[in-house]
Amino acid sequence: AIQQSFHQHYPNIPGEVVFENDKVVVQKYVVKPGQWEGVHTHSGNQLYVHLKGGEWTMRYGDKKETSVAKDGSVGWMDKVTMAQDHESGNTGKEPIEFLWITLKQ
Repeated sequence: AIQQSFHQHYPNIPGEVVFENDKVVVQKYVVKPGQWEGVHTHSGNQLYVHLKGGEWTMRYGDKKETSVAKDGSVGWMDKVTMAQDHESGNTGKEPIEFLWITLKQ
């Protein structure tokens, strides 16, 4: 059986595993101004925490939406497949730092 990876993966941005056990994996990312993550999936059951927020532009196919994440803001991510053609980019002027906390269930 193929073991599912619960590590978030972005084609363009390396992440750092800061904690992992049999229940959860925590990864930290820094996205510089002008950087895009690259098209990717999400396993679902994921919580994100913006250590340093900023201006994000999120894309699903042809639909784009720009918003500003505040420092310390937290949110939930459901499953996203490759077919949804999803990625986000830092369209602001400062680096954005965040954690992905992925539940292994």
